[in-house]
Amino acid sequence: MPKVKDIIEKIESKAPLTLALDFDSAGLNVGDGEEEVKGILLAQSVTYSTLEECERLGANLLITHHPCVFGEETDRYMQSLVAKAKEKRINLYSCHTNLDCCVGGLNDFVADILGMQDVSIIDGCARGGYIPPVELKELAKSIANALKDDCVKYVGADDKIIKKVALCTGAGARDEELVDYAVDNNVDCIIGGESKLSIALMAKDYGVSIIDVGHYTSEIACVHIFKKWLEEYEYMIRISKTDINPYKSIK
Repeated sequence: MPKVKDIIEKIESKAPLTLALDFDSAGLNVGDGEEEVKGILLAQSVTYSTLEECERLGANLLITHHPCVFGEETDRYMQSLVAKAKEKRINLYSCHTNLDCCVGGLNDFVADILGMQDVSIIDGCARGGYIPPVELKELAKSIANALKDDCVKYVGADDKIIKKVALCTGAGARDEELVDYAVDNNVDCIIGGESKLSIALMAKDYGVSIIDVGHYTSEIACVHIFKKWLEEYEYMIRISKTDINPYKSIK
């Protein structure tokens, strides 16, 4: 049986922790690298549901994109997740911003889904590239379909022609520096999640469009990336069925 550290080694050969951003808590958040792995569950986030799913499946390693530990002090919810994982002897490993930044990671995966061409790295995680010319509203619709996201919204004129884009999955659209980059590099549209009102207003004033996608929908592909990287352990891997988008559309 492989040990936890063997699984970690496989993942970090693709997404080394050295790529993780300074604020991040990627890595083995709970558990022991020397423990033998009985089963692996893949999910985007640690929740009560995914921990209970591990227990039902007999899995003692939960691999997620999002860590359940951030900084020196975690909130009560995160603390309760850590306590539950320890109680159930479930190892928690997260591959977070290192997965965002690495070659073949989340941003590259989604760039491919969206058909971006001539893709280049912007400041570590974000990706820049080109798409066939399309009106902003139609692009927003096509992205919503590609990501199966009913809650996509956008900033800018419906008929603005979009050719050059910048992509940053997760909370990437709330980054003021990405708007500045777009202005300086003639980027027509930023694609990312969680744009704050102040960022939306800034982008509108500067003539940069934003397509705001869901954090969950832009990053759930993480489970497919993990599964591919760990294909030799496929016999013990399950993709979570309880790790679902918490948001619902009124449509």
